[in-house]
Amino acid sequence: MKKFVFLILSLSLVACIEEPNVGNEVDDSQSLTDYSFDTFDFETAKQVEININDIGSDAAKYELFYEFEGEMLSVGAYIKETNGLTVSHTLPSSVSELYVNKTTVNGTQQYNMPVNGASAALSIKDYTTGSAANSNNEGCVDHLYAVNNNGDFFSIDVSNSDFAPTELGQLQGGGSIANALDQANGIMYYNVGKNLYAYDIATGTYTTKHTNNPFNGNYPRLEYYDGYFYMSNKDVMHKVEVETNNVVATYKISGFINNSGGGDLAFDSNGELYLACFSGLYKFSSFDDANGTAQIIRISAENFPFQLTSMAIDRQDRIFVGTNDAQSNLIQISKEDGAYSIVKTFDKKINDLTAWKCETSDLSQVDSDNDGVIDELDDYPNDPEAAVDSYTPSELGMGSFAFEDLWPNKGDYDFNDMVIGYRYRNVLNGDNESVRLIMNFTIRAIGAANHSGFGIELDVDPNLVASVSGHSTAGNNTSLNEKGLEAQQNKSVIIVFNDSFNHIKPAAGASFINTDPNETSVAPFEFEVVVQFTNPIDPTLIGEAPFNPFIFSSYDRGVELHLAGNMPTALADQSLFGTAGDATDLAAGKTYQDSNNLPWAIHIIHKFRYPTEKSRIDQGYNKFVDWGLSRGTQFKDWYGDNSGYRNVNRLYFDN
Repeated sequence: MKKFVFLILSLSLVACIEEPNVGNEVDDSQSLTDYSFDTFDFETAKQVEININDIGSDAAKYELFYEFEGEMLSVGAYIKETNGLTVSHTLPSSVSELYVNKTTVNGTQQYNMPVNGASAALSIKDYTTGSAANSNNEGCVDHLYAVNNNGDFFSIDVSNSDFAPTELGQLQGGGSIANALDQANGIMYYNVGKNLYAYDIATGTYTTKHTNNPFNGNYPRLEYYDGYFYMSNKDVMHKVEVETNNVVATYKISGFINNSGGGDLAFDSNGELYLACFSGLYKFSSFDDANGTAQIIRISAENFPFQLTSMAIDRQDRIFVGTNDAQSNLIQISKEDGAYSIVKTFDKKINDLTAWKCETSDLSQVDSDNDGVIDELDDYPNDPEAAVDSYTPSELGMGSFAFEDLWPNKGDYDFNDMVIGYRYRNVLNGDNESVRLIMNFTIRAIGAANHSGFGIELDVDPNLVASVSGHSTAGNNTSLNEKGLEAQQNKSVIIVFNDSFNHIKPAAGASFINTDPNETSVAPFEFEVVVQFTNPIDPTLIGEAPFNPFIFSSYDRGVELHLAGNMPTALADQSLFGTAGDATDLAAGKTYQDSNNLPWAIHIIHKFRYPTEKSRIDQGYNKFVDWGLSRGTQFKDWYGDNSGYRNVNRLYFDN
């Protein structure tokens, strides 16, 4: 069930967070055009046919993920069909394995699915029986327990979008910055100095559990799992037996990028341990008890722009964190890519969180909209036409399109003439058919004087589209039909806006928009475009995400610029191909690239820290050229803030 609406948080980096090692800047004397990228089209994706053979009879929802350079990215959620699932999805070419979370009334199980070329197959042999409608048990409410160093103790209801707190009095013994929950025994533990206290949830009574700990005082990270405490501070973690207080293992944590301070630990439903701190969200990948080491992999693309003090993972594997403020923000962090959103601001501090996770058998099994999907598996429990969402790139994160707008003439390769953020939400029904497509776009930067519009072409037959809403087409160079699609097109072309300057303008005295750190920044402008289909359709008919985005001249509709390898729309002026610096060969499938295969537009699956004005992309990103020369086989995360990857003085951080 969709529990709340996210409010997207846009924050600036704060001084307390360290900047990454910038490495050695590339030689300015060498131009990008000096390199030959030999047939590389800067495409990093492939279409994969996913087949799950599942003979179980229980109603179920599948959530699919893949790991990309240490990041878990969501493919989306689908409802189990009679014998499992068959669906086609766009994945990075490097993906060799998918992770499948199958959720039923009996809980969630994770499976690994190998990807072989253009296909992926999984056989699940769960002979479980029963129906989601057979139980009517209700009453349990998913919630968090929160503590702070002032001694405040309260719970937070996470079953709906109110996030209502309930005061539970003052902690015995004083304030705490670390708590953990043994749900099976109904005990919440919390640390005060050297003492560890136990709060009995059923009776509301306190006892002192232990009077010393390996840190000989306070520590910020505490988690309980299967009879053991996990206590951590910075790059040290102790595994401590709950009953005896004996330290059974001590780990030196490796893998932090930039900063290891603050934060918390939490286990997900599959027993995977996560760590969140000032420098981002991490996942533990290995433990070596013999050598006392533990390895973590960063999921976030960059440092968090806030001081994180706490973390909890709820029954739905949603990650919640609190911030180190007198009025703490409760923030949800994406488990897939580390993106984040504020969901509530409280009138007190949150120093730590732990989650009470209801058993699925204690939850309502009602199907309110009678669509065959029980409410607990249904993101739209009161809408019989919709059931689940599939996202690109993820539920909380946004991808980026970055353009050089002088095509077919060569530009300065700073890729900031137009920067567009995007997120696609494909709304599916209980049969995994698309009922509508919701596209969120954000104009983040305009580092050019040219006036440009932005559009997106879908493969879907225009006859299958009922309506398009949310776009803005003020101007004289485009015309729409009665559905809201662009007229005179053979595919479904949506003009999101005709002229970016109609929606966002430079600050007073500024030459450009959000490309020069010495100029005042302006707030990005957002669009939500909704494509409603006439009837539910096969999602493959829409095309492969990120589809076919393009910019065009606000004064000459035929001047279009697309991602490398993407085809022009029917209204493009094809006489421009092969002129100036362009080396398009439509017959060969090569489009919008020069003779060395350099593109005029790139797609990044994360929020892109694009170069500042007149800084070439390879001057801001030291591994960009190596990625291109390797034809995408090396440095797939060239845009991340790994040590030595970025020259931060060449990148824009103010939006």
